[in-house]
Amino acid sequence: MKRLLHSFTVRKIMELLLTLLIVTFLSFLLVKLSPVDAAEAYARRTFMLYTPEQLDELREEMGLNQPLLVQYGTWVRDALHLDFGTSLVNGRSVLGEVSRAMGVTLSIVLMAAVIEAVGILLVGSLCYWCRQKWAHLLLVFVCIVGVSIPPFFLASSFLDVFAVRFGWLSVASSTGLMRYLPAAICLAIGGIALYSQLLSQNIVREMNEDYAVYARCRGLSDMRILWTHALPHALAGLAPSFLQMVGISLAGSAIVEKIFSLPGLGYSIVDSVLYRDTPMIHATILFLAFFLVICNTVSDILQRIFQRGHAEGVSQ
Repeated sequence: MKRLLHSFTVRKIMELLLTLLIVTFLSFLLVKLSPVDAAEAYARRTFMLYTPEQLDELREEMGLNQPLLVQYGTWVRDALHLDFGTSLVNGRSVLGEVSRAMGVTLSIVLMAAVIEAVGILLVGSLCYWCRQKWAHLLLVFVCIVGVSIPPFFLASSFLDVFAVRFGWLSVASSTGLMRYLPAAICLAIGGIALYSQLLSQNIVREMNEDYAVYARCRGLSDMRILWTHALPHALAGLAPSFLQMVGISLAGSAIVEKIFSLPGLGYSIVDSVLYRDTPMIHATILFLAFFLVICNTVSDILQRIFQRGHAEGVSQ
């Protein structure tokens, strides 16, 4: 048991490091292939007029004249010491900027996860109770629509309808966590629509298990069996994939943050790409990939735990 756990942990750490290396190297490669490099973009923002000699000096100062592998190796060495340089746009520490942006993004994603969890529980249970009624078809149709609409379209429609046309909300003047609520709702709708159907199917399967049949023979009502036995087992089965959905929400928050003007990690990535702020590009991609891999790793660990628990239950 301990040997298997040790090998599994080592394998996951190696996968984490390999993924981060591949993703960050690809970011360097794509920046290198860009028709406008960081030195030229910086010169356009800083100088009204600049000469080719000044541009060459900037490239030399930024290390852009070095081979790609040398640039990447230098960046990895500095990153191991948490030195990501300074932003080419505002001159601030990249690590400080990323830390502030990460706090905003994590607040949005965690709020979206809470909304998803509550919505999945309510809508999934409703789908189960209405499974043999016409209302179930309506719920299935609504869930299909919810899965099909991307979050950025929901965010644009939200601003257009509730903030512009009706004037019910003022996103710009909101403060605290309420400022993140519209973005969190837009990110959560897709997950609610997807996992509600999966939860309903899991409940149906659990209600047909032997322990549910035995509980009915003992005189327990379906309502009690559902809330005390079937629903917890059904939710446990969704936990690993739900964590993967949290990771997807983390990655999909970029455009939503931009639409709602929230200075999160996705917002920083979009701005840094537009301004060719290469230190910010590489650092934000590194942290985003790190949290995505962490979500997937925790999901795999939970999946393995549930599978082992199920196997032990069957053997007993």
